Amino acid sequence: MGLCSYWTVAVPKKSPAEAMAEKWLFVLPMGSNFFARFDCIRFHRAWLCLACCLVQFCAGSIYSFTLVADDLDMFFSGTKTKQCMQALLLAYVCLGATAALSGPFLERNGPRIGMTIGTVMVALGHIFAQAGVMRKDLKWLMVAYGVCVGIGFGLLLITSISTVQKWFPDLRGSVTGLAVIFFGIGNAVFIKAFSTFVAHNAVPRLFWETGQAAPYSSPPVSQRSSFTGVATVVVLILCTLIIRTPPATFTVRGQDTHCVPVSRAPSPDLVQDEYLKIGMTFVNYSAVQSELDGTDGHYFQQVKALSLMQCIFSTDFVCMYIAFAACIMPIVIFIPQAQSMQGLLKIDNLTFMTYTYRTSMMSPFRLDLIRGMLALVANLSGRLCAPVISDLLIRVCYANPAFARKVVFVALLAIECVALFILPHHSHNATTRQWLSNALTFSSGGGLALMPCFITDMFGVYNSGSMYGLIWTSWSLGAAISWRQLDGATLTMALYEAQLHWMLLLTATALGLMLFVRTNSCDRFFYGYQFSACDKILVQVPFRRHLVREDPILDSMSFTTHTPRSHDAVPTDGFVLWSGEGSTGKYVRHVVT
Repeated sequence: MGLCSYWTVAVPKKSPAEAMAEKWLFVLPMGSNFFARFDCIRFHRAWLCLACCLVQFCAGSIYSFTLVADDLDMFFSGTKTKQCMQALLLAYVCLGATAALSGPFLERNGPRIGMTIGTVMVALGHIFAQAGVMRKDLKWLMVAYGVCVGIGFGLLLITSISTVQKWFPDLRGSVTGLAVIFFGIGNAVFIKAFSTFVAHNAVPRLFWETGQAAPYSSPPVSQRSSFTGVATVVVLILCTLIIRTPPATFTVRGQDTHCVPVSRAPSPDLVQDEYLKIGMTFVNYSAVQSELDGTDGHYFQQVKALSLMQCIFSTDFVCMYIAFAACIMPIVIFIPQAQSMQGLLKIDNLTFMTYTYRTSMMSPFRLDLIRGMLALVANLSGRLCAPVISDLLIRVCYANPAFARKVVFVALLAIECVALFILPHHSHNATTRQWLSNALTFSSGGGLALMPCFITDMFGVYNSGSMYGLIWTSWSLGAAISWRQLDGATLTMALYEAQLHWMLLLTATALGLMLFVRTNSCDRFFYGYQFSACDKILVQVPFRRHLVREDPILDSMSFTTHTPRSHDAVPTDGFVLWSGEGSTGKYVRHVVT
C-alpha cells in the first residue's frame, strides 16, 4: 500500500453475522466471519460510553509517571539523574506519532483491532517495565514504558474518542466532555495510587502489582494498589469486547450517525457505494440529497464529497491546529514548572492537577489543599462545561453544529487572552493570581474536550479519528519539547513573565485565525476557496477544472455533448449535458475525487 493509498479511508460494511452478534454487549470475533457473544445483556450505547470513559481513565495514568520519575532514578542509580524522565518523553513522542499515523488504519479495520493492539501493547509495556525494575535495567524501562505504553495509549485514546463520536450524534459534545473528564480523573487517581507506592517504599512493585503484600514495604502495600498493572489491563480487555461502530442503519432521535435527519439523508447503500468505498469519507449530504431531488442547480459549484487528504490539507484544519496548540499551551508549559512556581509565586499549585495530591500531602496548611482542589475542579469543569454549552447552542438555538463549537472555542481563547494579559500585572496578588490561573485552567481543559466534537462536525465521523490524532500531536510533542527545554532551568520572575507574553501572542494569533475557519457548507465544499460572512461572499477563488472528454455512450438513453452558444446562460465553470431528443439541458457539477 502506497503512502497516498494509506491516507485514503475506505469504510467497510459489516457482515450480517457481525451485525447480529453486536446486538449483545460482549462480542468476541473468532475469525472466518464468526463472532462469539454472551447472550446475557443487550447492547446499548450507554454501555459503550461507559467503556470509552474507562479507557480514557486508564490512559490518564501515563501523565502520572512524573510523580515517580525521581523515585525511580533513586532506585536505579541512587541519585536524581532525570534518566527515568526520558522514558516519559519517549512515551509522549510515541503516543503523538501513533495517534497521528494510526487513524486511517483504525477506520479501515474497526475499533476492535485498535483496542486489541493497544491493550496488548499496554500490557507488554507494564510487564516489561516491571521486569526492568526487578533487573534494575533502565533500558528495559525506556523501551517498555516509552515505546510500548506510549504506542498502546496512543491507539486507545484515538479509538475510544472517535468511536463514541459515532454513537452520539445528538449529544456529541456532552459524551466527549465526559470521556475527557475521565482522562483527568484517571490522572489524579493514578497520582494518588503512585504516591501510595512511594510513601510505602514499594517502587519495585510499581508497574505490575499482583495484589500480594510487599514484604519490604512498611506498612506493606496491599491489594488496593493492584490496579496499577493487572486491573488496568483487565478493564481494557472488557472495554475491547464492548466497543464497536454503529451499523449503517443506526438512528437516534430521527438522526443518523452523521447528525443528518433521516428524512433528508440519502440511502446508506448509495453513500457506501458511491463515496465511502472509494475513500470519499466526508460527504456533503445536502448536495447529494438535492441532486437526488432534482434540485442540484443550487449546488453546481460544490463538491459532493472530500477525501481524508483534502481535509488534512484544508486551510480550516491548519487554523484549528494552531488554535488548539495555543489553547492547551498553558497546560503544556506550566505543568513541568509546577514545583518551581510553588517557590517562586508562593502558592501551592499555580495551574493544574498534576501535582495536586503530592503538594497537598506535603503542605501543612489546608489553604494549600483548597487551592490545589480549586485548580483540579476548574480544569475538570471546563472539560464538561464547554462541550455541553456547545450542545445546548445546537439543540436550543438550532445552530449549525460546527458554528456552535467554533463560537464556544473562540470564547475559550478570548478568556485565555484576557487572563494572560492581566496575569503579569497581578503576580504578587495571591487571590487575583489564583482566579486568573483557574480561568486559564478552565479554558485549557474546555478546549481539550471541545476539539474532538469540533473536528467531527467539521470533517465528518469517518475522518474524526485521523484528524484528532493529527491534532493531538500538538499536545504530546509540545509536552515532550517543553519538558526537554525546561528541564533543569531556573524559573525566575522575568522568565515567567516572558512565557506569559509569548503565550499571549500565540493565543491572540490563534483567536484571529479562528475567524477564518469556515463552518458554512457552501464555503467548505466550494471547488476552490470561498469565505462568506452574514450571507455575503467576501472571498472566492475558484480552481481550474479539467474536463475529461469521453466517447458518447450509445444506448436507448443516449446523450450527446453540446457546446453552448453565447446566449445560453450557462456558468462558465460547469458543462452541460443535452438530451438527444430534446433541447433542454441540465447542469452537472464537476466532482473532484
